[in-house]
Amino acid sequence: MKAIRIDEDVWSALQKKARAFEDTPNSVLRRVLGIDRANGKRRRAHRVPRGVRTPQSEFRAPILRILYEAGGSAKMSEVVDGVGALMQQRLNDVDRQTMASGEIRWRNAVQWERNQMVNEGLLRKDSPRGVWQLTVKGVKAAESDEH
Repeated sequence: MKAIRIDEDVWSALQKKARAFEDTPNSVLRRVLGIDRANGKRRRAHRVPRGVRTPQSEFRAPILRILYEAGGSAKMSEVVDGVGALMQQRLNDVDRQTMASGEIRWRNAVQWERNQMVNEGLLRKDSPRGVWQLTVKGVKAAESDEH
């Protein structure tokens, strides 16, 4: 898979064409460019059997640790990469697979755990785009995980 850089105008245009909770930048580009999957049919994603991949909740402590050590705030990419480094030995082959969306499974799980943490008040919902920030509750949780 190749990585590309795009400017803010292109990003905004992609966001306008995206279907919420469904699309990735890659799927929007495929649709816009008329590149169909499997002759116009979406591949049906098969679920990974329970217990095969690392549970989403396992990513919480590393997220807290990385943010706490960064002073309570860090760029999303730094957090996700840091989680990968901390959990390197824990991640298995299934975690490292690329999903139908084009995302690597463990990286996707980190993002979902971040959403859960926002819902539970551990991370700020109103942080700038691309930045994850601990709340007071999140700082306390990080400090209690250290002991």
